[in-house]
Amino acid sequence: MAMYHSWDSQNAWLRQIHTHNYLFVNPKTAGREGITDGGWMWVESQWGKVRCMCRYSEAVEPGTVWTWNAIGKSKGAWNLTPDANESQRGFLLNHLISEELPASAEGAHISNSDPITGQAAWYDVRVRIYKTEAGEPEETFPQFKAVPAAPGVQANLPRWQAWFAGKGMQK
Repeated sequence: MAMYHSWDSQNAWLRQIHTHNYLFVNPKTAGREGITDGGWMWVESQWGKVRCMCRYSEAVEPGTVWTWNAIGKSKGAWNLTPDANESQRGFLLNHLISEELPASAEGAHISNSDPITGQAAWYDVRVRIYKTEAGEPEETFPQFKAVPAAPGVQANLPRWQAWFAGKGMQK
């Protein structure tokens, strides 16, 4: 859980170890859906769906899933190369949650957040998981157009400043 949230993903050393996140699933739960350890899968809620990679874990209660959030980045974000793992394999739960709870009978809207901290309520979203079909891209979904470089940011940094690992590492 080294990269629990986005503030840890600014650590260059951790980003070389954890270049993307997985959805952790109990092997029995994943097995019932034909999802292999390290295989690609869909996670779907009533608000959206995400394609991501599965990681078996006996520490996850059957019937539940777990991940750390905010590893997925858009192409070009943080001056990442277009094929950096964060944009190809990292995913966000934000596509699966709603900012508001369903309206009350009176039409009142309430924030979908923890009442103590105000943190988004990722912990209580119901999802369905299922295996990807043969031939689907082995990359996260959704994918977005590359983020343009911010004004004043130098593109194609020298290798010693290019802190991304794996497929996105500059040679």
